[in-house]
Amino acid sequence: MPKHPLARTAIVIAVLVVLFFVGRKVLEYTVQGAPPEQGQTDMRFREVPTDFTHTSDFEAALPFMALAAIDVNADGVDEIFAGGGIGQQDALLRFEGNELHLVDYESGIEKDAQDPTYGAVSIDATADGLPDLFVARYTGVYFYENTGNGFVGSQLDIPIDSVSMPLSIAAADLNQDGAVDLYLSNYIKPEYVEGETIFNDPNYGGANMLLLNNGDNTFSDITEQAGIYHRHNSFVSVFVDLNEDAHSDLVVAHDTGVPSIYRNNGDLTFTEMELPVTYSYPMGIAVGDYNSDGQLDLYFSNVGNTLPEAMLRGDLTEDQSLNTDYILLENKGNLMFEDVASDRNAAVYGFGWGVVAYDFNHDTHQDFLVAQNYIRFPGVRIPGLFELYPGRLLQQDGDGTFKPVEEMAGLSNQFFGVNMVITDFNQDGWPDVVLGNLDSKLRAFVQEPGSNNWLKVRVPDEPASVGAVIELELASGQSYVQQYYTSEGLGSDQGNEVFFGLGEETEVTEVSVRFQNGVLKTYPAPEVNSLIETSAADE
Repeated sequence: MPKHPLARTAIVIAVLVVLFFVGRKVLEYTVQGAPPEQGQTDMRFREVPTDFTHTSDFEAALPFMALAAIDVNADGVDEIFAGGGIGQQDALLRFEGNELHLVDYESGIEKDAQDPTYGAVSIDATADGLPDLFVARYTGVYFYENTGNGFVGSQLDIPIDSVSMPLSIAAADLNQDGAVDLYLSNYIKPEYVEGETIFNDPNYGGANMLLLNNGDNTFSDITEQAGIYHRHNSFVSVFVDLNEDAHSDLVVAHDTGVPSIYRNNGDLTFTEMELPVTYSYPMGIAVGDYNSDGQLDLYFSNVGNTLPEAMLRGDLTEDQSLNTDYILLENKGNLMFEDVASDRNAAVYGFGWGVVAYDFNHDTHQDFLVAQNYIRFPGVRIPGLFELYPGRLLQQDGDGTFKPVEEMAGLSNQFFGVNMVITDFNQDGWPDVVLGNLDSKLRAFVQEPGSNNWLKVRVPDEPASVGAVIELELASGQSYVQQYYTSEGLGSDQGNEVFFGLGEETEVTEVSVRFQNGVLKTYPAPEVNSLIETSAADE
């Protein structure tokens, strides 16, 4: 007996649905290859409740949000500043009672609800021992002074051109006058966007700015005289001393461009370095000495293997090559670098945004944490239509290669991740994680302590600390070098505690902290699993 027409229709629809999802999987596999195999790890993260859910209009606003660690009350435990999108306020959250909840201290950071907040950096700009906030929004840069009982804010009077808006902020003290100087990574305003794959037009995009503090938290634009004027969309920048000359160099991730490094000449001018890179979509910047050779290396996220190259080449000519892989620039000394991402299994991952470098499991090898997924892909927000990436926690093995371990570690994040903050909420010495997700909940994870030893150094969250070089020497003869810098990730700012993983080592011979103002502090034979608090004051 023939089936009822409705039954036949239902069968046809079911078959079409099955074919669609099978076809989608075949297409994803063809373009992206097999999902990366998860590695083994002892790391375990436990999620804790949070009180903030990001919302915005992602047609009118760009898909970014600010996220910054700031110890507003100077009690040694960071609060979290989270930027609101269109239609919502910014928020300040505190870790108490095993959850991250909203606090009233945010009085004074109110904004126009239609003005999305894209980036933030925390630093004591008034020399009163309390960290302040610089915040990047569509309408400009805002300064919020921490009074000890809330914030007092105002918009900075700086000459941002009419098509540019600040996306993120890097901070340093470039002339060692004790005042904080800023570099703005600027992007073209949404209403002027002509496309997302424009590489070759030198007049398209936002114009970045180097701002020298006049000593009173007003600023002068010195971009052109510093030799670094550049008009092209940029996501994030970091000041970090890459050649150990006590001057912070500038690293910039240019969208539809290349990663750039500008050597600080020590006289408020910079020189761009040649790098082994080609056209790409560098978005996030992580800084760390991944191979423990005393030289700081750089890791850049990219679009990865999410889309076919033909969709990404845009206006590139046939003789211009495109690299969609993540980029790991290994520092060879004297500002010479080699891209070793492919050799280290750190190259081929999906669409990435913010990225940071930390030794999360304290085994002496630095790892990478990457935020993933692009909320503007057509159809990507339809539930079940596409499988979102989980974000990547790339654990470094003893042989210098990386494997994703986010699922086993409990840090999988199949949301629209854009950045992260690493801090130590419970002061147990183990890095905790806050993930910034667009159009969804802020997620916070506390790490369960492992068996490895560690040591932390807390520097003041002030201009004189930026670029401080911290060297740790072990009784075994091994030494490790790290540096304090701001704005790592993307529109984000990490805490002011520098973590050292010691593995099974039990004896530290000495820790030294060398500040760019010439002050050197030494701490002989500190106990393992302890905190050193230091300062740039010449005592």
